[in-house]
Amino acid sequence: MAAVSTPTAAMMLVATAKRTVAPRAVMPGARVPADKCRVAAPSRRHRPRASHVSRADNKTSDPVTEVANMDSLIDLLVDADEEQLLKLVAENVLSFDQKMWIRIASRSDAAESQEEKDKIMTLASKCMKIIETMVESTEDTIKQSSKLLQDIVAAAANPGTGEFDVPLKADALARMSKKMEGAEVDERMLNTVYAWIRKSDEDKLDGMVHILQHLLQCYAARELDTGKTPLDSVIAAPAAEWPEKFEEIISGGFGEEAFNKDLQQRMEKVVLNLPNGSYAQRVQAEYLKEVEDRGKDIYKAKEAAA
Repeated sequence: MAAVSTPTAAMMLVATAKRTVAPRAVMPGARVPADKCRVAAPSRRHRPRASHVSRADNKTSDPVTEVANMDSLIDLLVDADEEQLLKLVAENVLSFDQKMWIRIASRSDAAESQEEKDKIMTLASKCMKIIETMVESTEDTIKQSSKLLQDIVAAAANPGTGEFDVPLKADALARMSKKMEGAEVDERMLNTVYAWIRKSDEDKLDGMVHILQHLLQCYAARELDTGKTPLDSVIAAPAAEWPEKFEEIISGGFGEEAFNKDLQQRMEKVVLNLPNGSYAQRVQAEYLKEVEDRGKDIYKAKEAAA
């Protein structure tokens, strides 16, 4: 049984909280041993909307096209009012790289009048201030998410030693789930969890990867447990207890057809009610898929034994 020091882990997690990735959630269980967990490559970004002229999403090796894309965005920014400017900068924040600032300066130098020149330079100043404010706000939010995550993760540590005994036992998972009750788990926090998983994986801290994956599992169980059908007893339980829970609901008359129907309804809600491509959607969908795979295996084994 491996042990991970709580203070050491917390310091490492805080130091890496600003690194964001979007790997596919991998739930712990018999099929994915904790010492072999790997994080998948980041998912592709969504295609921008029509008002979104981000070069980050439309990269090209053609210099002429690249300049045209920058000029299109600059023209939109110049004509925008204060509210529209905030929205445009937020949507195209990844486009404000060195080339973009150089292009804005070039447009100012090439202006045919002093009025046009001043207008472009004023625009540049406003964009800089908006981006600085966004960065400060993001850092504050990340700090808040990191603090809450530290508290949730720390709850899984052994109360007597302050260390994490991995694989986590039922009592550790119960403490972590209890700590998560009432906690606001939003996209920023889930993003931070993924960043921690990636950093832990890179540093070969397999025990911490195991803990963080269980944290995602606790979150998914909390969100998906309706308390209304027999399947909730499986969803609310740690993965290690799923076989036992499945045996109980099957003995109670919850057949494979009812299982499939219930699972399908939950998956539809996740797909339709959560933002497409969001971390919340990914984690919950992956959790349901794991429940589905485990359940099908158990029902299949039951049928073969009959």
